[in-house]
Amino acid sequence: MSRLGDTIRSARLKAKMTEKALGKKCGLAENYIKDVESGRKIVSDDQAQRILKVLGVANPVSTELEVASEPPVKLRPKPRAYVLPVEEQEQAAKQAAEASSDAWLDALSGVVKRVPVMSPDGLVIDHVLTPIVNGRIEGGAPDKVLYYRCPDDALRGFRVYAGDLLLVVPASKAEDGQLMLVEYQGQRMVRKLLKLDGGRIQMQAFDHEFAAQVGTIIDVKVLGRCVKLERRL
Repeated sequence: MSRLGDTIRSARLKAKMTEKALGKKCGLAENYIKDVESGRKIVSDDQAQRILKVLGVANPVSTELEVASEPPVKLRPKPRAYVLPVEEQEQAAKQAAEASSDAWLDALSGVVKRVPVMSPDGLVIDHVLTPIVNGRIEGGAPDKVLYYRCPDDALRGFRVYAGDLLLVVPASKAEDGQLMLVEYQGQRMVRKLLKLDGGRIQMQAFDHEFAAQVGTIIDVKVLGRCVKLERRL
């Protein structure tokens, strides 16, 4: 019930009147009185005044006054915007950029590939976006190729300098006159290979002067063939 409905019902019962009798005196239907008392019907100000006057309620209050008499509702303070700390902002921006980049790469997964850049100790230190042509990268499977970052000027005589990136496709056999990624005595390096008699392999370097190491096909593990040079400015 509403407070006005309670007031009308209490006054009607006190006057020993039925809803029908009250409605008749006010020119209203019995069901209308019931709905007003139960709060199902919103009564106009004039009708409320008329009903209360018939019931003899002194200083009848209108629906407007009834609302006005309700205790004021305390407004909740407006929440303050939460400002992320600078570090969290930078992290959030980085994550958003990475998510956007990943989505872009997914869309172009059949066109370009993020090829890892490997250091001599086998660690991934960067990635390079590389085009895929007919499902291959320079003849190699996209998920098998890598870039090798030259750590020094040991290949200067072959026009390969420190910091240059060599695209390597998988290979397991030495090829004469080719720059190849090999593992020898626990070290990874790129050298120009020359096959010698007796199952030996010469690994050539050329900084300020020519230098070479010789190992057997058992000792020299061929990892791949260098097919492309990318120079970082």
